[in-house]
Formats: sequence, structure tokens, C-alpha cells
Amino acid sequence: MTKSIRSLTAIALLGAGMAASAQYKCADYHRMNGDLSSDKRFSINGQSKSAMVQVGKETELNVIVYRGQDYRISISHDDKVLGEDLAVRLVEKVRVPYDEEVEVVTQQPVLDEKGNATGTTQEVRTKEKKRVYAEEEKVLWDNTEHEMANEIEFSCTATKRIAVEVIARGNSEAKPKKNGETNDIGCVGILIEHMPTPALGFGAQ
Repeated sequence: MTKSIRSLTAIALLGAGMAASAQYKCADYHRMNGDLSSDKRFSINGQSKSAMVQVGKETELNVIVYRGQDYRISISHDDKVLGEDLAVRLVEKVRVPYDEEVEVVTQQPVLDEKGNATGTTQEVRTKEKKRVYAEEEKVLWDNTEHEMANEIEFSCTATKRIAVEVIARGNSEAKPKKNGETNDIGCVGILIEHMPTPALGFGAQ
């Protein structure tokens, strides 16, 4: 192996190692940098997760929230790279049924004038309705309408599948790398906490 090839291999391995190291550091970002609730009744939910996020590209974490639970979702991020604020939405994924008209092609026998089969067939096209389902998004919360808040608490009255959508706007003051490229990838942590919804009122046990 020539010296130049060895050098290129070493650089490639170094780059892969640095990427793996960065990914590893991001893995527990929500635990290391997340803002835990002061309410000790909340527990960390196992669906909490961290990841590397690129500026301008939407990233989403799909989670399930369960009926009878209170949730707190908070976002932490590398503001030096990703900017001061992140755009965050909670979106419910809903399966909506609708009827779609489809064309059905069948082969039917050709009959003669007396109604007897001639031994040949012809293509017949008909229309029929078919029940299909499409996934639609229902925005439950958008932090751009709430002063760019990075946390939300809510009670869940029905079990739902929701997505936490995040978009980083970037830091205009971020310094470019030595090769002139801008560092536009940083860590985002989504910390989810939960507790049983407290029973309120005089009828509560």
C-alpha cells in the first residue's frame, strides 16, 4: 500500500470515527441537556430520544401518548449551530376513510346472435367504488404561535399516535469551517415525561 493511499485511508477512518463520536454524544443529549420538570410526579418516558439534525431539514419523532396520562414534552438543542429557536409542532396522524372510484377490467365471453358462446372473449371495463384510507395530519400545537416555546404540557383524553416535528433555522453567526463550509448539523434532544392524570374535584377518590 502506498503512502498516499495509507494517508487517505487514515483520513477516511478519522472522519468516520469523528462522525460516530458526534452521533454517540447526541445519543443522550436529552438526558444531559434536557430541562426536567420541577413536578416530581413526572417520570422520564422511554420514547424520549436525541438525534443529529441538519439546519432547514424537518425531523420528526413518532410517539404514542396514552389516555389517562399527563405529558410534558421539552426540546433542547445546540443553539450555537442550530440557532436560538427551533420551530416545533405536535401533529396527530389520522387515518381518514374515503371512497375512490377505480376501473375494473374483466374478460367476458363473446356471444353470437343466438346467445351462444363463440369461444372468444372481450375486454370489459367497469367502474366501482373502493374504500381506501389516507393519512392526514392534524396540528395539535405549533410553537410559532406560542412565542417559540420549547416545552408543552397536556392531558391525554384518548390514545393517539403523534409526531414531534422539529425544524432548525440555523445560526447566522455560525463560523464556517476551515474548508469554507458552514457547520449546519447539531444535536436535538426531545425529552418526554409522563404521569397519571391527577383526579380532580370533590368526586375524586
